[in-house]
Amino acid sequence: MAKQADEPQQLWQTVAPVEFSPKASDSSQSQALLVSARQGAGYFIAAGQLGHALQFRATQVLMDFTAAGCSIRYMVDGQWEQIPPYDRETGDAMLYALKMLCLLNPADRRSAQTGKLGVKLGKEKYDLILQSQGVPTGERALLRLDPLKVPFEKLEDIGMREKMVASFKQQLNDEGKVILITAPKSEGLTTTWNVCMNAADRLMRDFQSFEDQANPEPEIININPNLFGGDTGIDARESLRKSILKEPDVFVFPEPVPADAMDLALSMLDKDDKMVVTRTAASSAIEGLVRLIATYPEQRQEIAQNISCVLGQRLVRRLCDNCKMGFQPTPQLLHQLGIPQGRVAMLYQPFVPPPIEQQVDENGRPAPIAPCHICHGRGYLGRVGIFELLLPGPQLRDAITKTQNLAQLAAIAKAEGFHNVQTEAVLAVARGLTGLDELKRAFAKG
Repeated sequence: MAKQADEPQQLWQTVAPVEFSPKASDSSQSQALLVSARQGAGYFIAAGQLGHALQFRATQVLMDFTAAGCSIRYMVDGQWEQIPPYDRETGDAMLYALKMLCLLNPADRRSAQTGKLGVKLGKEKYDLILQSQGVPTGERALLRLDPLKVPFEKLEDIGMREKMVASFKQQLNDEGKVILITAPKSEGLTTTWNVCMNAADRLMRDFQSFEDQANPEPEIININPNLFGGDTGIDARESLRKSILKEPDVFVFPEPVPADAMDLALSMLDKDDKMVVTRTAASSAIEGLVRLIATYPEQRQEIAQNISCVLGQRLVRRLCDNCKMGFQPTPQLLHQLGIPQGRVAMLYQPFVPPPIEQQVDENGRPAPIAPCHICHGRGYLGRVGIFELLLPGPQLRDAITKTQNLAQLAAIAKAEGFHNVQTEAVLAVARGLTGLDELKRAFAKG
């Protein structure tokens, strides 16, 4: 692993390294762990590799170990990207250090292990969640990098249209309702949830959140956590019952609670103008509503009566503003997209360089086109949410108590004026936020 004078620098040596903060029981134990980990070369490799990953906007790092070496991939904007592999000795040293810092057993390469570690790069802080598991070819380790500070402040920042923002805020700040927020698994539900909570009026109303002690939520100003389970000695219903004495205005359920706790919260809606806000992973607003009903079948009538809106979200990559290219859509394309002629003069797509043999100057000499320095030739930079806002009408409220057929419910919702996420996706293309190729890729997943 020692670098010779004539060897090129490794990726981990080209950037500023991260700082580690072990999640030990006290500061002295954390400091002792850091001192011990620094004795191994893997500590500095891990610090530099994570610094490189964060510089490239990676949200996950996947390490696959075989007898031959360690391959590494970054998750950037929802897509896996391969980076140069390491030899087995270097990869082993890096993983050993990370497991040690996460308070795991570095010598165990077979069992499933999960640990957490604080990471800091500059002023930005992250939680690193390490999951490792032995596999037939060796071992696989997944590192997830979750920023402690939500990088978005407003609903508009994550792609929601202004008219939808106004409509959603009106529902969010009303009384006596149930609001559901959905997104597919691993598609930014936590971020959207936090931004939505920040958009709520938490100064004039008292928000009480109910969270399993084993899985607490990140802190949000003016939302008071009530923990249950673990060593609290109380269950979700008892936690909710105690909070009622504080006369809260909004019951916040980041994760599903037992039916008796939900039943108690729903009983407060009409009587005291309370509100319930919850979330679930689902591929659409309609599916999310069906899942909510399926989770609480005994409360289906109360949910159907009180559900005010369901916010659905899908993530797509955002076109790079520096290199995206405009083109004039044909009448046929506009017709396929359902866009009236004359409404949109220009659509956009990522820049794709011509074949290398066509990259020449006016004299025919080779003139390779340099990749965009902003997106590094990806054509996309970051991701943006596409949102659908379901405001159930009387026919849909009646139907969801009788059927879970998604197609039938979607047809009823459409008849009541609902614009689904596919319709909103076309608007995102018309606004120049993303490209048609990205929509095809994103919606091919279902």
